[in-house]
Parts: sequence; structure tokens; C-alpha cells
Amino acid sequence: MQQNRSSAKKRLMFIQKEDYNFLAYSTLILLKSLDCTAETRKFRDFRKIAYLVDFVNEGGIPSQFDQQRLADIYAKAQIKKKLMHHLLIVLKNRNLITVSVNKSSQTIDLWLNFQEIPSDFFDLKMFEDEIKNVLELKDTLTIRVRSMSIKTLVEKIFNNNNILTWGV
Repeated sequence: MQQNRSSAKKRLMFIQKEDYNFLAYSTLILLKSLDCTAETRKFRDFRKIAYLVDFVNEGGIPSQFDQQRLADIYAKAQIKKKLMHHLLIVLKNRNLITVSVNKSSQTIDLWLNFQEIPSDFFDLKMFEDEIKNVLELKDTLTIRVRSMSIKTLVEKIFNNNNILTWGV
């Protein structure tokens, strides 16, 4: 079982030297778990994913993380935002996601092309922990993760847990 999980994650490796594999499967799981599968249910502002991937994989309740870990997640998210730009292009070119420019909010929104994902990719047993973490995070934040602004996300996860942040 563990070997199947590892091989499924490795199939998504696009660019060596960076951890695009981790970001790619975390992004796809996040979009699927939040039901971002159509333009009407799009994930607003892809940059939020950089802040969320660690919660997808390590646990969905920010208040259960110590302050140092939350500060690290916030700081590393600044770097991950740049990686996400590259990853979006790769995922879009592989037709795994669709992107659109949201002119009113000046963001890039995205949603999953569910029919293009291999049918066994979202095997519930393979990613059950990650899916559970997304659902916990969604419940903890109490508002729609997919449509909240990046500023609101940072406030709810980091500022409300006493982490100093700078402009997003």
C-alpha cells in the first residue's frame, strides 16, 4: 500500500531540483477536497495554496501547531508562492487544471479538470490523511477556504495564532 502511494506521488514529478511533486499532489488533493471542480466552484487566488500545503500534509488545525512551526510555514510560503507560478503552468499544460484571471480581485483562480486526472489518483485510502486534514482545516477556518481572500486566510491561520506577518 505504501509503495503504491509513493509511486502515485512520484508520477507527478515534473521538474527536478525543486519539490514540485509535493506541491503538485497537495494542490490536486486540496482542489478535490474543496470541490473546486468547475469554474463556478473555482479556488480563488492560487497563492493561498502556498500557505495551505503544510496543513494538507501535516494536520489541518493550525492552533495545534506551535508558534515556531507556524512562523516557519508562513516564511516558507513566501518562497512556495514563486514555485506555485511554475507549477500552475505545468499543471495547466498537462490539462490537469484550468486557470482564469479574476480581473476584479487581480488574482489567478483555478479549478481541477477532474476528468483528466487518472481515476486511481484520488484513491481515498491513499490520501485519506491529507483529505481528512483539508476537511479539518476547512471546518477550523469556518468560512470558505476556496473563496476567502489571501489576507483573510493569513489573518485566520497566522495572526490569530500570534504570528507576526508582513504584507501579503
